Amino acid sequence: MTALDLRHAGMALATAASLFAGSAAAYDDNGLHAYPHAEAGNFDYYVLVLGWSPTYCLKKVDERHNPQCDTRLSQDFVLHGLWPQYAKGWPQDCYQGQRPWVPSQVLDEMRSLMPSKGLIIHEYKAHGTCTGLSPEQFYDAARTLYDKVSVPASFDDPETQRYLSPENIEAEFIAANAWLKPDMIAVTCRSGNLLDIRLCFDRKLAPQACGANEVQKRLCPLARITVPAP
Repeated sequence: MTALDLRHAGMALATAASLFAGSAAAYDDNGLHAYPHAEAGNFDYYVLVLGWSPTYCLKKVDERHNPQCDTRLSQDFVLHGLWPQYAKGWPQDCYQGQRPWVPSQVLDEMRSLMPSKGLIIHEYKAHGTCTGLSPEQFYDAARTLYDKVSVPASFDDPETQRYLSPENIEAEFIAANAWLKPDMIAVTCRSGNLLDIRLCFDRKLAPQACGANEVQKRLCPLARITVPAP
């Protein structure tokens, strides 16, 4: 290998290292992806993710005993998570050494909003650690934002499935929440079904416009999707 080759190789390694350095600018021009083990507390905004349980339960034949899939309970939109985001891409698994520990009191307090202990632990490990907040602080913020959102009446224990465009779904949420603007919300789908609603907030938990990660056409490009009933 020539000296020029060595120089080019060194530059490539340095570029690769910079992409995982953990700053809010740590992304390339085209990529919207996770940056593992980034610097905790260094991010641009939050995304609150509300998951539509009927879609989750469609593919979870082995989850009949999961509270999220118990049709006797009102489990339509559940709190899936609160995700710190970069302007492009997002940090993930921002912990060093031992895996993070979520106190049992926090687990008990969050079970009314999140369907399983495993999800609560996973969400703090994967996303909460990147906020720089303790489990208590992180889930206090998640609950505050969850309580801020009014779910449209049409999504409250629906008895029949509906067929809507992502824009229709967004419009129903905007109508139910005076503070919500079109650039603050996105709808995601999977296999033609509503998967979740994503709403964006700044680091002080005030509503804000979403970034490149929540471009609607990327998350759900379909003209119409199914909203399965429980």
